[in-house]
Amino acid sequence: MRLLSLFLLLGLATLSFAVRSQWAQQGRATSDALITIRFALTQQNLDVLESTLLDISDTTSKNYGKWKSAEEVTEIVAPAKEVSERVVAFLERQGATKVENFRDMVKVTAPVRWVEETLQTSLFFFQHKTRTSKVIIRADGGYQIPSEIDEHVDFVAGLFEFPSIKNAKTQVDGVDGYVVPYVLFNLYGIPTTFPVHANSSICLVEFQDDQSYSKSDLKKFAKGNDLPEIVVSHTVGPFSGSDPDAESTLDVQYGGAIALNTTVWFWTVEDWMYDFATDFLNTKNPPLVVSMSWGWPEPEQCQVGNCTGDETSLEYVQRTNVEFQKIGAIGVTLLAASGDQGAPGDDDPDCNQKKKPLSSIFPGASPWVLSVGATMLTNNTDDENPADEPPICKTMTCSTSTTEVVCTIPEALITTGGGFSDYSSQPSYQAAAVSAYLKSGVALPPSSDFNATNRGFPDVSAVGHNYLIALSGDFEQVDGTSCSTPVFAAIISLLNSYRLNHGKPTLGFVVPLIYQAFASDPTIFNDITAGDNKCTETCCSKFGYEATKGWDPVTGVGTPVFAKLLAFVQTLP
Repeated sequence: MRLLSLFLLLGLATLSFAVRSQWAQQGRATSDALITIRFALTQQNLDVLESTLLDISDTTSKNYGKWKSAEEVTEIVAPAKEVSERVVAFLERQGATKVENFRDMVKVTAPVRWVEETLQTSLFFFQHKTRTSKVIIRADGGYQIPSEIDEHVDFVAGLFEFPSIKNAKTQVDGVDGYVVPYVLFNLYGIPTTFPVHANSSICLVEFQDDQSYSKSDLKKFAKGNDLPEIVVSHTVGPFSGSDPDAESTLDVQYGGAIALNTTVWFWTVEDWMYDFATDFLNTKNPPLVVSMSWGWPEPEQCQVGNCTGDETSLEYVQRTNVEFQKIGAIGVTLLAASGDQGAPGDDDPDCNQKKKPLSSIFPGASPWVLSVGATMLTNNTDDENPADEPPICKTMTCSTSTTEVVCTIPEALITTGGGFSDYSSQPSYQAAAVSAYLKSGVALPPSSDFNATNRGFPDVSAVGHNYLIALSGDFEQVDGTSCSTPVFAAIISLLNSYRLNHGKPTLGFVVPLIYQAFASDPTIFNDITAGDNKCTETCCSKFGYEATKGWDPVTGVGTPVFAKLLAFVQTLP
């Protein structure tokens, strides 16, 4: 068997100042070139939105599943109608050519000269240093919100993001057993003949100009795994299928394969989380489950987001979390990866203990997404492969193991992320599970290194090591929470199909349900008790968290037992 390239996958592995260094300034932007920006208007009634969401997502509430419309959730938090109209009128008087009013956000597409004059900033062309066809317009310096609307605007998005065009980290290696859809079906008891509802859907989202998979690779993947070909029926944003990348390829192949026959969306975003969330909420009939295999440390959001000057990463995270709440309240499930750099995270990838030893990630540490960690399979057996194995397993050794431990280096190329948020307080839905962990007697990091009263993550996990994908005509091996996140998203899509088939609402904001299911019967999840997340992708630190019985900030409540999770869902109104 030939050796395969091993790809390390979690979006934004090369962001921060390294991203800015990928782009060369090419001089001032042409005055009539167009750019799109967003004015985030100051919101109100945030407590009402949060309490409403927690009520309708509580499986014990009489209001469970009574999801709202996008207009209803926006009406809760939007400023008075005359405020957005005043902002729109001002921008149009200034000469903006296209202004869209979304009540708590105003989206403007305008020439460079208008943006420079209105926001007192300077815009430049930037060309990517290796992919020279990539040219973007960005500010190189600060901006100023006009005094006439300043009191109504929190920040302006769309001026400072520098897309990360990733070169996936590779390593030549051989493994005991590869993970393919067949392995996951058997491991978690996922039926391949599940009755999928026509309205069930899954969306794979890529950020920072990561925008390509190949249709010919989808055919090869389907043939090798003896599955129907995955068809992407909805594409939003830029798409370039001639140069497929590992991240997009992995997401589409495994999200589509595990949620077999579910409607598949592929959504690309050149910018970051706030931009995506606001566009998503204002999309007619959006997809019902969203997988985001991307993340970056919470305190460094201003390096990838849209904030400068007086605005902070805290404000950016808080505002985007409100947008996530709105999405959950309309009956959509958001999932996000917990990270690939262990507990030290991208804040401390070199295990430099002089820096902050433990990190958090956004959106993986958001209370309003289902955060997904990664496990790996060990103790592969030498059992004879069964007759129903797919063609790929006849030429390559597929895993026969059912033993999961924490995904970590050096056995894997990544270590699953996990810990406690820097910014978000601990939600009520996980309080009992986190309290049990803190009182369990398991070794904890120094209390000064994490805030035990904040949101703990991840919530759940799935295998994230040794996946095979079809990429550019070959089969390649990949690792990451980028593997586990679309797989769990696909499982949620199947559960949605059950609900829809029985005339019930979708699972929507599913995180409280996960903890309620766990409290009712912990065996709904495979408890992962071996391993820790003290390592990053390159080194190991003395800082981190250990897996233990029950929920832990390494693998959450564990990996799914599909039949039991479905049985719990079947009891819900």
